[in-house]
Amino acid sequence: MTKKILIIDDDPDIVSYLDATFKDAGYATAVAYHGEEALQKVKTEKPDLITLDMEMPVKGGTMFFVGLRKEKDTKEIPVIVISGIGPRPPTLKADIPTVSKPIDREVLLKLVAEKLAS
Repeated sequence: MTKKILIIDDDPDIVSYLDATFKDAGYATAVAYHGEEALQKVKTEKPDLITLDMEMPVKGGTMFFVGLRKEKDTKEIPVIVISGIGPRPPTLKADIPTVSKPIDREVLLKLVAEKLAS
């Protein structure tokens, strides 16, 4: 069965790049442009993995992550942070991988494969 990745980012160019990257690698995708929309998409799309930008309007990555981990059905979904921000927010555990922008496609796809395999 094809694994689904929810892409959460407010930058349409990043979303387009990630969408094409993941689809080319054989994954299905869903998209949300801010944390509030993403919390709804998690329920309807049931992703196997989430890529998360931290700096977004409406509800940022930290608040999305807190909401994701509060729900019994979503707290175990693996997350990869993809962000141009500096230090990791304290809410994120050390085992949450972070990929800096600009994105290294090979590094990202390797992390995705590892997270989906575990």
